[in-house]
Amino acid sequence: MSFLTFLSILAVPQPTANRMKGSYHWMNERAVSLITVPLLVTAFTYGAHPINDMLLGIVVPVHAYMGFQQVLLDYFDARRWPVISRVLKYALVGVTGLAMFGCWRINTTDVGLTNYFGRIWNANKNKNKEAVKSE
Repeated sequence: MSFLTFLSILAVPQPTANRMKGSYHWMNERAVSLITVPLLVTAFTYGAHPINDMLLGIVVPVHAYMGFQQVLLDYFDARRWPVISRVLKYALVGVTGLAMFGCWRINTTDVGLTNYFGRIWNANKNKNKEAVKSE
């Protein structure tokens, strides 16, 4: 067996080029980003509303999924890291599903995402007010 034959066995097959796939992916990322902005503005302006909270519980995890998916595509290329890439992709899908489930639970059994994050944002302020009252 010659050296060139050996190298051809080790060569990684290149995928066929498809510019439209990347274009659609880019457009979907921009669409999710643009959908996120009015939802956040509505939450900050009008406060909690069940429909807005449910939409935030869907759009924000999808937005995070798309961002982390790009990180995985850039740094863990499937041709170079086939096993790690696949494991991380499945882990990302699982974590995104758990995040959506958590958002659903907060929206249906608790106060909703907007009030939930408002309580977290003001937790230290309320703690300081209670400390001043107790003195």
